[in-house]
Amino acid sequence: FTIAEIDALFDPCLTVDAIYTPSGGDTKTIKVMFESEYLAVQVVGDVGVECASPAAHCKTSDITGVQHGDTLVIEGTTYYVTEIHPDGTGMTLLILSKDRS
Repeated sequence: FTIAEIDALFDPCLTVDAIYTPSGGDTKTIKVMFESEYLAVQVVGDVGVECASPAAHCKTSDITGVQHGDTLVIEGTTYYVTEIHPDGTGMTLLILSKDRS
């Protein structure tokens, strides 16, 4: 993606504001595409596991140096970064949790 293409993806109509706080750093407001999907996964036979899987798609340039445990406050809820998935095109998917673990 070009910078212009990434910027177009983060149009205010498609994003929400998130307050990003890196560990030991200063907070800043960034735009993210936020997902809080509900998942039901069948494990064995009829036994399943249900969970919410919050995630935020971010511009990689907005979260330079992101680490596990950094926080995003989205719509008043604090989420902790548990997984970091840069895609190599200028975007990064952050898997989030309401728990610090």
